[in-house]
Amino acid sequence: MTAQPDSRNYYEVLHVSRDAPAAIIRGSYRTLMQQLRNHPDLGGDATTAALINQAYAVLTSPERRAEYDARLDVVAKVAQGAARVVGDQGLAAASARILDPYRECVFCESPHEHGRLIELDAGCHTCGSPLSTAGNHRIEDVDQRAVTRIDKRQTITFYTQWPQAAGFIGHTEDISLNGLRLITKHDLQTGQRIKIVSTVLEAVASVTHSMYERQGWSKLCVAGVAFATLRFARSVGGFISDEV
Repeated sequence: MTAQPDSRNYYEVLHVSRDAPAAIIRGSYRTLMQQLRNHPDLGGDATTAALINQAYAVLTSPERRAEYDARLDVVAKVAQGAARVVGDQGLAAASARILDPYRECVFCESPHEHGRLIELDAGCHTCGSPLSTAGNHRIEDVDQRAVTRIDKRQTITFYTQWPQAAGFIGHTEDISLNGLRLITKHDLQTGQRIKIVSTVLEAVASVTHSMYERQGWSKLCVAGVAFATLRFARSVGGFISDEV
C-alpha cells in the first residue's frame, strides 16, 4: 500500500528527527531513493517517490520548513487537547479529552467520517467549521504575487464557543497561511480556540499570544492566532491548492 500524502509527517517520510540538519536530510533522501530503490527508474512506486520528493523539497527549504513546522505545532496542540473557552468569560480550561482532527471537528467536537482524506472545502455538519487541516493548503510557488492581492486588513467575525448566538467582531492586521493578527474589543487568552469567518477565509485557530493596548478611550486586545483548520473562499481559490 502506498503512503497517502496528507497522512504522513514529512520527517517520518524521510526517517529523520524534527531537528535533523540539512546534511542528514539529504543523506536520508539519497538512501531512500537510491539504495532502497524507491526511485521509479529503479522499480519504485511513483506515488511513494512523489511523497519522498515533496518531503525533501519542503524540509530542505528553510522558509518552507519553518512554515511546515509551525503547522505541525498547531495540529499537535489540537491533538493534545488545547485549552477551550468556558462560557463568555474568556477563561481557558485544559481539555481532558484528546481531540483528533481526522475524526472530529476541532471547534464543536462533533464527529465526522472523512478520516485523513478530508476535502479542502469540507465543513462540519454541526457548526460549519472547516475540517481540512491548515497543513493541507499552500500557495503555489508560481503565484506568490497573488498573496499581495489579499487585503490584509479584513473585518472578521469570530466565535469562542458553540453554540453561540452571535459572533464577536474584529479586524485583522495581517493574514497568511499560518494564521493572522487580530484586533478586537473582546478579551482573548493564549490557548483559546476560536472559529473565524470572513469573506476571504474560514478557520478554526488557536490564540498563540495576546496583549492589550489603548486607542483613545478604548482598550483593545491584539492577538496572534495560528490556524488549525482552514478553508478559503472560492473568490481566492485560484491560488490555493492541495498539498501533494
